[in-house]
Amino acid sequence: MVGVGRVAACSENIESRVHNPANGRSRPGPSPRARQRGAGSGPTARFRTCALAGFFSILGLVGTFLGCDEPVCEGGVIVDGVCEGKCTPDKCVESNVCVGNRCMLQCSSHNDCYAPYRGGPELQVCAPVQTDSATGLNDGDTVLVCTASDKVQELLTPCPSGSECDDATATDDWTCPDGTPCTEGAGSDHCSAAECRPLVCVVAGEGDSDRYCSTFDCTSDADCGPGMFCTVESLDTKICGTDKGTAEPCLDRADFKKDGATFQEGPTALMRNVCKKREPCASCEEAVDCSIDIELGCVELATGSACLRVCTGDADDLCRNDEACENGFCVPRSGTCTPPATDNFCHSCTNDLQCGDASSTVACIATSGGQRACFDTSFPDVCETDEDCPASPSGKRGACLDEAEGFAPGSDLYHKCYFPFSQTLGDFDCWKD
Repeated sequence: MVGVGRVAACSENIESRVHNPANGRSRPGPSPRARQRGAGSGPTARFRTCALAGFFSILGLVGTFLGCDEPVCEGGVIVDGVCEGKCTPDKCVESNVCVGNRCMLQCSSHNDCYAPYRGGPELQVCAPVQTDSATGLNDGDTVLVCTASDKVQELLTPCPSGSECDDATATDDWTCPDGTPCTEGAGSDHCSAAECRPLVCVVAGEGDSDRYCSTFDCTSDADCGPGMFCTVESLDTKICGTDKGTAEPCLDRADFKKDGATFQEGPTALMRNVCKKREPCASCEEAVDCSIDIELGCVELATGSACLRVCTGDADDLCRNDEACENGFCVPRSGTCTPPATDNFCHSCTNDLQCGDASSTVACIATSGGQRACFDTSFPDVCETDEDCPASPSGKRGACLDEAEGFAPGSDLYHKCYFPFSQTLGDFDCWKD
C-alpha cells in the first residue's frame, strides 16, 4: 500500500519559510499571526494532493495514469526537500535580493557586511552570487551580497598590545593555513593538530600603528579573510648558518616547510607568507577586493590589476611622492606596481622578494612618506659625486654620501651611493626634488 502512504504525504500543507530579514540579514520568517498583521510574508505553498491516487494505488497505476510519482509544490519552490513560498524582492527589506529563496543584503564593499571586530555577530564577506529569477533559484543576475565567511571569526580584530589574538578561554580561535578555524591540539577537517596554530598580530606597514589579528602560511588570496591578500613578511628570526636575521633560536632551512609552514629565505631576512589587509599595489580582480578600511579601487595597470588609493581630480597632494593622481586614482609614477627583476634601483615595491631573491642583497627599503623602493643593501656603488650614482625612474641620481648627509671620511658608507636626497623634504626620496 505504498500509494496510500504517498497520498498522505501529498495531502499535508506545509507553511512557507520565506525569510523576511530585518536590516538586511536573514532570520526565520514571521509567525502566521504576524503575517496577518501585515508584518511582511511570502505566499503559503503546499504540496498538491493527487485526488484519485488512493483509488488507483490499489491498482498499482498511480505513476502510470496520473503522473503523481512525485508531489508538486504549488505556489512556491522546493528547497532542501521542503515546499516553501517563493521569495520575491518586494517581500524583502530595502537593499535585499532573493538568493536561494532567502533575502540577502546587497553590498558593494566588505564594510557593508557583518564583522565581529566591528561589533557584528559573525564574519561575512561581500561575494558574487546569482539571484533567483521569477520562477527559479540561483538562475538570475549575478550581484554582490553579504554571506557568511568560513574563516576564523577573530580575523582583523585590533591588537594594540599584541596579545589580543590568542584568547586562552576560547577553544576555536586557532586557525589552519587556509584560514578556517581549528581546535588547539586537535586540528580540524582542514588541517592536522600540528598545522593548527594561534592567530598572530600583524602591523599594516612599517611605522604604522594599525595592528590586527591575522594568519600565517596562506598559499593564495583565497586563504585570507574579507579584503585581505596573501603576501610575504620579513621576520627577525635568524636563518641557521647565515648572517640573515637577529633573533634566536635560528631556524634551519630543513624546517622551512614543516607542518605546513611557508618560510623562505629572502635577500636580507627570513620571510613567511601572511594574510594582510589589501594596501596600495596589492593584487585584485574586482573593486570589492580592495574594499576594506581605507578607500581603494581596483585599477588595471600594465602588469595587471592592483588596488590604488582614491584621489580627487589631479590633486597629487593626496598621493605619495611616488604616485600621481590620474583619473581619480593614485597611480604609480613608474606605471606599474611590479619593479623590474634587475636594475631596479629606486623602483617602488611592496616586499623584498619583488626586488631580489635569496642570492641577492637587493631589498625593499623604506624611504620617506610611507614609500618603499628597491635598493642594494651591500652598497656596491662607490662615488665621488652624485653623478657617479645610478639614476632613479624619475631621472634623479642617487646621493653620494658625504659630510652633507652626515657621513665623515672613514665611515663605511662615505662616498657610497644611496637613494636620491630631496632638498625640499630634507630626506631621501626617489621622486621629490
